[in-house]
Amino acid sequence: MEAIVPGGDARALALLTLIDYEKRDAYPGALLSSRLGRSRLDRRDKAFVVELVQGVLRMKSTLDWMLAGFSRRPIETLDPGVRWALRLSAYQIRFTSVPDYAAVDMTARATAEVIGRHAVGYVNAVMRAFLKGFEDVRYPDKSKDQAGYLEARYSHPEWIAEMWVRELGFDRAESVCAADNTSPPLSLRTNLFRVTRERLSASLREKGIEVAYGELTDECVNVKGSGPLSDLEEFKRGWFTVQDQGSQIVSHLLDPRGGMSVLDMCAAPGGKANHIAELMGNEGSVLALDSNGARLRMVGETAERLGNTCVSTMEIDAAVASDSIDRVFDRVLLDAPCSGLGTLARRPDARWRKQPGDIDRLASLQTKLLAQAARMVAPGGLLVYSTCTISQRENAGVVGEFMKNARGFVGETRLQLFPDTHRCDGMFAAVMRKNA
Repeated sequence: MEAIVPGGDARALALLTLIDYEKRDAYPGALLSSRLGRSRLDRRDKAFVVELVQGVLRMKSTLDWMLAGFSRRPIETLDPGVRWALRLSAYQIRFTSVPDYAAVDMTARATAEVIGRHAVGYVNAVMRAFLKGFEDVRYPDKSKDQAGYLEARYSHPEWIAEMWVRELGFDRAESVCAADNTSPPLSLRTNLFRVTRERLSASLREKGIEVAYGELTDECVNVKGSGPLSDLEEFKRGWFTVQDQGSQIVSHLLDPRGGMSVLDMCAAPGGKANHIAELMGNEGSVLALDSNGARLRMVGETAERLGNTCVSTMEIDAAVASDSIDRVFDRVLLDAPCSGLGTLARRPDARWRKQPGDIDRLASLQTKLLAQAARMVAPGGLLVYSTCTISQRENAGVVGEFMKNARGFVGETRLQLFPDTHRCDGMFAAVMRKNA
């Protein structure tokens, strides 16, 4: 298989990547980066490989539902390579503008190259039947099986669909699921300490990059057609950093001001810590904590690139931070580890990595971390709890339990952003003030 990596066909490379994703339980981004870096494909074909891999992973459940009626054997019992070849071909037919004949014939060639000629006959037979009948495929009746409909139609695990229907109602759950299957904006956060949003935008447009202002913060710029952002001179100058605009809002809710002391409890890779420093005009102090030393170094590296001199770091487990940090802060941010269900549009395989038990396990951790964070808030100071998930148990549930048991805190603001209405990651934040 490795022999094809430097070679020509985009579909063969996509198929190989999908097979290895399952076989190695690997992250598709890492596989794509490695293989595309060694391939001889041109830029357009590399982009096609990325589209195929991400699209097939995103729509896996829907593809399996559609293919089931055309395969003599249950999809889940097929050889993994054959299963991915069928999904790859069906994805091109159903979700791209690739001509049907190319989707079938070229994927058959990729199947022969990656799996072997013995697999081509079955793949061809299923896909020719699929071509004739896929438009007649029916999804479960949503009036009788709402979660089953969302699973089949929008390719979300049934347990996530069930939870969202229960917590959001069916219409909102469907809208969020649909948004998860679109490409989210690529958002930049302008470093207003160094440049205006207008100047950054003009500079990017001169390079042929499409630019639009974000609607949620004054720093946000959404871009298209940029290529590798780290290659841009504007990036090297520290004019911007990549950060979803939903995440940008969290730092504003913290209301950091020049001269304040701020603690970022789970800071890596440093987007919020550095944003906070910029909002403070680099006057005051931002202490960024994380238990992962390698990721924590990214906080400092980003601060250096952006020119943020008031950011310092400490490698420590946030769950025991108050035992080692004998001081209080004007502002404390706990951007807690979470299930990440608000980022499914950005991470095509993430929906399949989550398990129902993750919610309670993470909520228990979040509760402990929030108690730690509260101990380090100065009288009159603000505590902000945030996640990038859509889960009542991890969001309102954790905050509600904290407010029920905590003494001396008053709730001020709660915010839930959704990918369908706000065109950003699904973010939750709660602002609490400690009595003076």
